[in-house]
Amino acid sequence: MWSNRKEKRKALKKLKRKERRKEIAEKERLEEEARLNDPEEERKRILLEQQEAERIERDRIAFEEREKAWIIKQQQQRDLEEEQQQLSQRDLEQHESELEEEEEEDVDDDDDGRPEIIWLGNEIIIQKKNPNPLLLLHNHNHHHHHHHHQEQHEHHDNRPTSNPFPPESPSQPLHNVAQQPPNFGTELDKAHCPFHLKTAACRFGDRCSRVHFYPDKSCTLLIKNMYNGPGLAWEQDEGLEVCSFASRYTFSWRLPILALLAST
Repeated sequence: MWSNRKEKRKALKKLKRKERRKEIAEKERLEEEARLNDPEEERKRILLEQQEAERIERDRIAFEEREKAWIIKQQQQRDLEEEQQQLSQRDLEQHESELEEEEEEDVDDDDDGRPEIIWLGNEIIIQKKNPNPLLLLHNHNHHHHHHHHQEQHEHHDNRPTSNPFPPESPSQPLHNVAQQPPNFGTELDKAHCPFHLKTAACRFGDRCSRVHFYPDKSCTLLIKNMYNGPGLAWEQDEGLEVCSFASRYTFSWRLPILALLAST
């Protein structure tokens, strides 16, 4: 009887707590509805939203202005560096040209000298001295060096973008095929054997359907018949497909031969 009364009191307290929570929730709901329906609260909420939007817009404008100022500053710095570099390069070229002119003038003054004046009666003969052969040699070497440097510069600009091709062999009948710059030695080259170009050997030998190119000079060590052997000569294409039965069969008939050779 005492336990029943205790359980009832416990259930009654639980029910009261539940009703109290409902009342509190209902009260909060009514207050929230009243606050939302209140024009003053609505005005405050709209004002806060506008202030937040204005703050975000101000931050965005300030960031864009700082970024624009940084870009302008970097561009001005690059322009200034380029201008200084151009000025220094121009001054250097001008200085070099002035030094060359001074050297040429000094050489002309020292070697040639002034023309010789000869008096023959009432006639005046102005005779220039013979040019110094060392001066002629110096001018010739300078001109040749300048011309050679210009040719090297043009050759450097017009050099191919890929590796140079191996020199052709006079014994190669299809040497014109190797002179095609875009495709020789690449995947698009359908005329030359790719395996032979890489390893200087082909398992098909003369029976290969593609051309075997033999250069006179090469940066790669070429070993002739590198992949030739009795197995390739006997089995031909069958050696490309090997199964477990074929391996056991080959081992079974080769083992007695090896034992016989070992006994002898």
